[in-house]
Amino acid sequence: MSVSVGSCSETRYRLQAGPGQLELAIHSRSISEVIADPQTDPRTRALLIEVERIRDYANSNQLMTRGNYQQYVDLNRSAVVYFLAASKPLAFEAKLWNFPLVGSFPYTGWFDFWAAQWTRKRLEQQGWDVTIRPVRAYSTGGWLHDPVLSTMLTGGNGATRYLVNVILHELTHANFFVANQATFNESLASFVGDQMADEYLVERFGASSAEVATYRAEQLAYDNQSKQMATAYAALSKLYQSSITALEKRAAKKEILRKLRIDADLAFQPNNASLVGFKTYNSGLREFKTLYAHCGSDWKRFFRQIKTLSPSSFPSEQIEAVGQFVADLG
Repeated sequence: MSVSVGSCSETRYRLQAGPGQLELAIHSRSISEVIADPQTDPRTRALLIEVERIRDYANSNQLMTRGNYQQYVDLNRSAVVYFLAASKPLAFEAKLWNFPLVGSFPYTGWFDFWAAQWTRKRLEQQGWDVTIRPVRAYSTGGWLHDPVLSTMLTGGNGATRYLVNVILHELTHANFFVANQATFNESLASFVGDQMADEYLVERFGASSAEVATYRAEQLAYDNQSKQMATAYAALSKLYQSSITALEKRAAKKEILRKLRIDADLAFQPNNASLVGFKTYNSGLREFKTLYAHCGSDWKRFFRQIKTLSPSSFPSEQIEAVGQFVADLG
């Protein structure tokens, strides 16, 4: 469930979003220009050349690039926006932010760190569980041509693997968007990004390459962590629906979340908001995988099926259990 709450935080969000987007437009340069620039460091040049390969691969698999990722922006910071979400403390009921044309979302992405922190504190004072985290990439959902950001070019040996996955994830948003269904949109992008990135890496480096082996090990580790998150979510859902007192629920919740942080080896303290965020990006993945197999592992056929879903396909906004709607496509 979700709760739509109008507040001055939405006004503050809109006021910072425009200048943030304008900054990206002002500082963007064509990728071809950056690659040709002798001042560009070799690592950045190599990763931007990889972007061109990823774009070609996406297009060849019917994930159309639609003018995205032809520009580059050096942000000189580690995050482009800050993801912020909120939930009721004794129920998985997310706060919704509502926007003209695009509808409602159970999260926001803030360019202004201090505005995001102000909103976090205000929501916590109102009794919400709140999560906030830095984000390296985001999509305008096809409304604008998204650039490659310097924040997407990570350090270490995993830079190529991350770049492939994140571009394919964000391109999914540019191709498919169902208004008022964030869980469907984000979970679809998670599935496509993960699956198509695996296939890209196999074609690019070979099925027996270290790059593919490492990617699959990373995915397995994330899957194991996700199981711990899903188990805690289910336990808390049962707890919140029980007849014990609110005080008893809070004590039991604290213990479940303490155990989750240890078992899943989380670098942050989880709460209802972070678990709602997890569900937003990780629902119906098994059904997406089954549908893809049913389509003969053919992206064209898979995307054709996905396109049959529209806002009217869902009985209400922000449906969490999207798996059944995907399963019905098969």
